[in-house]
Amino acid sequence: MDYPKSVPSAGLVDGKFVDEDLMSGKPGSLIPASWGNGVTQEILGVVQAGGLTPSEASNTQLLGALRSAQLFKTAAPFDVSRAAATCEFVQRALGSYAGSRNIAAATQLTAADVGCSFGLGGSASYTVNLPDLGPLPSGATIALHCRSSVPITVASPGGAQISPQGVLMNAIVMNGGESATFVKESGIWAVHGTASLKYAALFSGMVSNPGFQKHLSGNIEQWGTGYSNAEGNIYVTFPMAFPRGFFSLVATHTGGDAAMVALIAYTQLGCTLRIRNSAGQVSAGWAVNYIAKGY
Repeated sequence: MDYPKSVPSAGLVDGKFVDEDLMSGKPGSLIPASWGNGVTQEILGVVQAGGLTPSEASNTQLLGALRSAQLFKTAAPFDVSRAAATCEFVQRALGSYAGSRNIAAATQLTAADVGCSFGLGGSASYTVNLPDLGPLPSGATIALHCRSSVPITVASPGGAQISPQGVLMNAIVMNGGESATFVKESGIWAVHGTASLKYAALFSGMVSNPGFQKHLSGNIEQWGTGYSNAEGNIYVTFPMAFPRGFFSLVATHTGGDAAMVALIAYTQLGCTLRIRNSAGQVSAGWAVNYIAKGY
């Protein structure tokens, strides 16, 4: 769109329209029909694109069209084109979730759930399946927060595509109070949040007897039960070798009478305990529970 510069009879001055000057006798500019029709058609094009029907009785349709949802639609998440961004798109891009809802039973999430936050409730275990990764763009995100009284399983129907700490898994378990944000990264669901910590080598553990638990400080606790031989000795092999050192052990006799338990030898792999009763006697089969600490 431009002034009718190519029409000599339009009478433009410095490329623009001028009024007639009766005092000096200078004629005013003319508006060629082609130019007037072109301007009108340009405006009508915007009005119609905005979903409005052109009306001679209205002088506000151009503004109405510019404010309409038809002209300024919110782009899909992760749109990287040069299209105009709506307030809705900007707000979402700033970190707000596209929506939220609660889940309390087995659910299959879909691509339409990308960008949303979900609360996992209920009092019975169930499985939430993540969407197929294939059609989703890199960076696609789904946030889950578990407030259920029982563990909830989050699975990937596509196989081992969930990576809480760099190891690919088919599913992870979320307990009450845990949160997890699943982000598509290089063809996998990378897991961010507290639900991933129990899968980290730094926090790994074995919930059993014997068992162990690693702590953020680097300290490690190990526990188990041992039984004496005829000499009153208990040979303990720790569930895992202490990587750097062993510094403490507490052992308690399990039984109805008093007994003394002594630590007589140890390495990073295990230790030897000796148990005697109050009379200094030894026997086979006496049980001792122990907690060992190291790093």
